[in-house]
Amino acid sequence: MTELDTYLAQHYLDETQLAAAAAMGMDEIDALIRAGLVPAPAYVVDDGGNLCSFVFGAMAAPGSRTGRYFPPSQLGWIAIARHALAEGAETAQARLKAQFTSRYAAALATLNLTTWRLRDSFDDRGAPIADGLLARTDSAWTYFLNGTFSLCVANSMSEAHIAWKEVLQEKLAQQSGNGSKTLLPQQQAQEMHALIDAYAAAAMPFSPVEYALSSRKRLVEDLRANMRVAVTDPA
Repeated sequence: MTELDTYLAQHYLDETQLAAAAAMGMDEIDALIRAGLVPAPAYVVDDGGNLCSFVFGAMAAPGSRTGRYFPPSQLGWIAIARHALAEGAETAQARLKAQFTSRYAAALATLNLTTWRLRDSFDDRGAPIADGLLARTDSAWTYFLNGTFSLCVANSMSEAHIAWKEVLQEKLAQQSGNGSKTLLPQQQAQEMHALIDAYAAAAMPFSPVEYALSSRKRLVEDLRANMRVAVTDPA
């Protein structure tokens, strides 16, 4: 068993496990994926020994077990999709998108007031800026369906948890200069460490194959290791 196999077994279900847990055939789940009702797999290990994902493309993973891998929380979304289908197949996708984007927008509105100003999406009173908020919610729905969040968000089937991770990453990247701003006054350094801890908890660990290229390495491991407290506040 490779390191990748161990990581995938710890954090994901393969298609056989997913189908058994959902009490469905994998062909039925694939139909839901094709219809845009549930997310695509986070990872695919192909016959050529590559780990494939929407985020990182194909990366060499020799010796790893072939298959498709899904987060366990996908089971909950499969149940939601099946319920939507039962209420009307023709409008199921539109209703699921509306549910997802509405909940995601509500989470962003709260985070805008409590965590990080999203100036493209909310004005100074906290009222939505329609075009900016629509761009964020539509983008999130696309990433949700293509499996991006299944790879990088600890609870990738929760709109609130996805928003939390995304906003924390945006705040952390901007305040740290994308990991390059490492000399900080003591108070700012303490706040940055707390922000790093929150982001680390919200994000996935990432697989050993892609970890070196991940935002987690840059904004958690590297930033923690390189951060220094300034003796005096910078001028």
